[in-house]
Amino acid sequence: MTRHGVQKAEVNRPNIRSGTLECFGLLALVGLVVFFTAVSWRKWPSVLIDFGRELYLPWRLANGAVLYRDVDDFFGPLSQYFNAALFKVFGPGLMVLVTANLLIFAGILVAIYSLCRRAWGAGAALVSSAIFIAVFGFSQLVIYGNYNYATPYAHEASHGLLICLLLVIVLIRWVKEPTRLRSLLAGGLLGLSALLKPEILLAAGLVTLTAMAIRLRQSQRPGWDAIIAWAAGVVLPTSGFVIYFAVFFPWTEAVTAACRGWLNVVATTRFTSEISQRGFIGFDQPWENFLHHVWATLLACFVIAVVGGVAWLVERRLRKELRGFAIGLLISGLIWLACFEISWILIGRCLLGLVLIYTCVCGAGFIRTTGVAEDGERQVARLLLAVLAVAMMARMVLNGRIYQYGFYQAALAGLLVPAVLIGELPVRLGTGRIGQTIIVVGTLVLLVPGVVILAGESHRLLHIKTFAVGEGVDRFYTYPPEIESTGEMVSQISESLRQDRPGRTLVVLPEGEMLNYLARVPSSVPPFMFFAMATRAGGEARIVNELQRHPPDLIVIISMDLREFGVEYYGERPGSGQQILHWAAENYELAAAVGGDPLDYRQRGYIILKRKGE
Repeated sequence: MTRHGVQKAEVNRPNIRSGTLECFGLLALVGLVVFFTAVSWRKWPSVLIDFGRELYLPWRLANGAVLYRDVDDFFGPLSQYFNAALFKVFGPGLMVLVTANLLIFAGILVAIYSLCRRAWGAGAALVSSAIFIAVFGFSQLVIYGNYNYATPYAHEASHGLLICLLLVIVLIRWVKEPTRLRSLLAGGLLGLSALLKPEILLAAGLVTLTAMAIRLRQSQRPGWDAIIAWAAGVVLPTSGFVIYFAVFFPWTEAVTAACRGWLNVVATTRFTSEISQRGFIGFDQPWENFLHHVWATLLACFVIAVVGGVAWLVERRLRKELRGFAIGLLISGLIWLACFEISWILIGRCLLGLVLIYTCVCGAGFIRTTGVAEDGERQVARLLLAVLAVAMMARMVLNGRIYQYGFYQAALAGLLVPAVLIGELPVRLGTGRIGQTIIVVGTLVLLVPGVVILAGESHRLLHIKTFAVGEGVDRFYTYPPEIESTGEMVSQISESLRQDRPGRTLVVLPEGEMLNYLARVPSSVPPFMFFAMATRAGGEARIVNELQRHPPDLIVIISMDLREFGVEYYGERPGSGQQILHWAAENYELAAAVGGDPLDYRQRGYIILKRKGE
């Protein structure tokens, strides 16, 4: 009896120890979230670009405006109406959205940890989650903000990532047993993705197809009741918005409005002719970019092979007296690479190649087998996460990056690689505890300096953002005037407009819905940007017609660097604001001018125009 009691205690002790370590690891993750949130506090958004739209649209919707009629957007309706509901309940405020976004970030983090733990174990989940927080959560790796989970440039990005992760969680169980409830949930999440962005729908669709293929590979087709429940889930979200929009539009227009998220696939294809869009995808220099990515992937594979090879040799072949030397040489080499040779800001170039290779390996494993092994749920989780990571990087296929849009498009790929190295590579190599320790330590030695370097670069940019813009719940911080004067100009204009008479309308050129929101002055027309995609292919003429039918009381022209869109001087040619400026010159007169020429990207200034005769 005593002997069995001792054996039982010995069996349970490792589990208790590992459970305690996992608890400490979870506390460390909470600490990381608190730290990086505090370091970046209220310094997340850009002053003019993108996030102003994310404040302005829900503010207008909460006050009775209708999306795609009174205000416009590139994406589906779900996120904007969700945020409008928040403003309706809690009142408008940047920090209202930030609070909701932090909760969504927490949901994403919990989903990532849960899925990585299921697929690769607790250790891999802790490391991957820590990287997600430190690199992708709240960092600023480019001059502009918005590429974070507190103030994302488009809420469809963060909402979409959460929906896709929840879909993977449901599909893992669905593959095992496709009940009606699981089918309805899986279909419903896919249906919600259709109300966001094209790349979110693509990712959710590919993950769903993969799960169906796994299920069919088991020669177990779902029952008709499950298929009907899934189809109902897919259709319900869009149907709800069709019914809503039908109150304001004819039925055909209501369907188009509800389907805007995936109908933008056509628009996205057209946008590839834009200089900026080609650059975002990597089509500006496709062959050169392709070679960069292949080379980066090969180098990453070589480093991984070296780490795995040393671990295997130490475990299986090297004499004891040589093991210490081999391990020391490996660790020294990895430190040297991490600190001096690897350009961590460009590490995204290897991610798509690595996850593609891994996806093929996982897929081949399912093809070789007729059923699901004992650890089938783990294998399904690995494959679905790999497919999701590949799909999320589709829109940066030849320009893989962890900065800018990479905060959500490359995040899963960036987490998948360390998770596989820590939680799967030792098993595939057949190494014991020594080899596993070498791989884990080698991975951490390589990655930790990179994370520290990236966090340091982000901190450098965030540290200098000390100039306050907005008041109360709308207050945030940007660069001081001696570094970048845009924040000061936005603050001056919004304060002046708040003191103006109520009922006025304002259009900001080339873009600036942040001004509309901070001053609480609506635009008179639905468009929110007046350059690039919005003004090409006849778009500028349509905007001028809108302005003629609904002229604003005031027009503000403020400096903005549009070189990435091929514009050095706003209005210099047709399709770059020229017709809009001509219309404004005919109908408006100068009310105020501050600073340099706002049409020239090299200067900083703004002008305010008022209607003639007022």
